[in-house]
Amino acid sequence: MAQKSPDTSAIPLCARHHRTGRDAYHKLGPRAFELHHGLDLRAIVARFNEKPSIRIEGGSFVGKYRDEEFLLGPLQIGLRSAVRIILSIKREDRASGSWAEGPGIAIRDFMRIRERLQARQ
Repeated sequence: MAQKSPDTSAIPLCARHHRTGRDAYHKLGPRAFELHHGLDLRAIVARFNEKPSIRIEGGSFVGKYRDEEFLLGPLQIGLRSAVRIILSIKREDRASGSWAEGPGIAIRDFMRIRERLQARQ
């Protein structure tokens, strides 16, 4: 087989849970892996791939991330600053745990489960 999944459809796993352990993704298969670990892989991948956007409206940069809009500042701050602001909003969202909203397991919870599984090794 030796085919690599695209990065846009992947989640980070340690070697044990990816391939070598008894409860590994490649030993159980996608559905059984999800059931065994209580994960919704599609929801996790979708959340990892969400991207913010920026537009100009009324002389200001307006950012959109998830279903929220943010006034990033006047055009004078420059595009680079607007990008920094919207990316910091995305980082704060990931760190805050608001990832739990919506279907499936939260990314925060997934990463905690992943760390707990690695600690058992």
